[in-house]
Amino acid sequence: MTMENTAPRSLLLSVPAADGEPWSAESDDIADWLETVEPTGISIVGERLTGIEDARMVSKRSGSVTVTDGPFAEFKEWFAGFDLINAPDLETAVEIGSRHPSARFGKVLVLSLMHDAQSEALLEETKKARGIAD
Repeated sequence: MTMENTAPRSLLLSVPAADGEPWSAESDDIADWLETVEPTGISIVGERLTGIEDARMVSKRSGSVTVTDGPFAEFKEWFAGFDLINAPDLETAVEIGSRHPSARFGKVLVLSLMHDAQSEALLEETKKARGIAD
C-alpha cells in the first residue's frame, strides 16, 4: 500500500502497563475514540495485534537468517495495537494519543514518521554511498 505523505504522520503504539486500569470490554471506548478522530481525517488506519505467540523476531547476519519465537528478551513491553494518524505536529499527536483508550489501560507510545521528502533524501544518500544509480 502506497500513501503519499502530505501531512506529518505519527504512529501510536498501544502498550500494556501493570499500573493501567484493568481492561474490560464494557469500558473499552475505542469506538468513541474513533468517532472523534475518523471524521477529521486524522486517523488513517489502526488495528489490534494478536498476542506474542504469533510474533517472530527476524534478523540477518552474514547472510544467515535467524527467526526467534517469543518471548523476546529485547522487548521490555509488548505492543497491543497501533494507529497511524495524520497530525499537524507532535503536540497534536500526543493529545490525540492521550484520548486513546490504551492511555488508560496501558500506555501509548507516539512516534513521528519521516516525511516522504526526508525518506527519499535518506534513500538517495544510501544509494549514492553504495554506488547505485537510478
